[in-house]
Formats: sequence, C-alpha cells, structure tokens
Amino acid sequence: MEHRVRRASGMAGVAAAAILMIGGCASTPAAEETVPTPAGSEAPASPTPDPQESAPRESATEGFLAWLDSSRRPDAAKACAGLTPELAARMLTELNATSPVRAESCEQMITATAELYRALGQSAEVDVAVQRETDQDAVLFVTYADSGDCGTVTMSRPGTSWVITEQTQECGR
Repeated sequence: MEHRVRRASGMAGVAAAAILMIGGCASTPAAEETVPTPAGSEAPASPTPDPQESAPRESATEGFLAWLDSSRRPDAAKACAGLTPELAARMLTELNATSPVRAESCEQMITATAELYRALGQSAEVDVAVQRETDQDAVLFVTYADSGDCGTVTMSRPGTSWVITEQTQECGR
C-alpha cells in the first residue's frame, strides 16, 4: 500500500543531492535516573516501564520528516544523528566536489545547506511515497515540490529511531 504525505516546513530545499546525501551518527540514549531509597524502606518490586516501549513507534515517513525538519532549522547534531556515517561521508564528498560551499563535518554541511535553502527561498514541501516498510527498515520515494528533485530514501531502525542509510540515492543515479 502506498502512502503519500505532503509537508511544508517553512524552510527550503536547494537540491536533492544535499537532502538525500546527508549522513551521520547514531543518537545516544539518555542514562536512566535512579531514585535513592530511604533507609529502612524496600525498593519497588517491579522496574519502572521504559517510556520508549510504551510510546507509539514513529513511521519511517515521520522519521524522515523529523530529519528534514532538523536539517532545515538547523539542528545539526540531531540531523547528523539521523544519518549513517557512510552517508554523511558521501554527502560531504559530493557537496565539496559540486558546490562552492565547503564543509569538513556533517554538522558544517547541515548548517551550510540550511543557509543555502533559506537564501534561495526553496520550500521543503515534499511528497513521500512509502515503497516498503517493516519495523526494522523502509524505502521511501521522496519528491521535492518546488524543484521536482527526487530520490529513494533507504532507512533502518537499529533502536527506537530511524536512520537514513548509505543506500539512499537521487533519481537518475
């Protein structure tokens, strides 16, 4: 079944290359808090439920749109955490080879491309068609409304969050 989503984030999109080619790191979960037990009292018998386990899992489309939003704000650390290191490296290489903009890290790349998108006034409105989605992986076909640039976004969910992988490709590649 194919799902379509349209979203305008108010930010912009310069090219599918920048959008589909940003790679990154895995996010680190926060450490669990421990509550001291007063002297003479017993600790609770059952552990506190993990909020991640009871919270509904986001779809791959929601994960991609969250990544797109963080890449446009930009929240460079969050955007880079949504990419595999291999994809980030490939995107950096392509950006540096094809653009007057230079970046040495994923964070610099996210910040620079967000500034370009804003300067060009391009919308980040996208059409997302789900080609395949399981609990662990997904393939989305993404088309940017203003430019018509498109690509296949391949994602995996190694934990509770989606990550865009190096199998992601622009149309025509």
